Amino acid sequence: MSESTVVDPKVRKANAVAQLVRVIGVLFFIAMAFKVMPFWWALFLGTACMIVAPAIRQLMMARD
Repeated sequence: MSESTVVDPKVRKANAVAQLVRVIGVLFFIAMAFKVMPFWWALFLGTACMIVAPAIRQLMMARD
């Protein structure tokens, strides 16, 4: 049997925020596919969100 792990609320919040930023990045790519945003803007912003998400998580984990 597997044991359930208890996750610290700080870790859960950091993971949730990082995941939200990643989802926003994916939405930029989808907007590019449907020509809602110009190609270069969507590509830049989507990639930036994917790169920045782990950094945000690390900064939130290091706080306090």
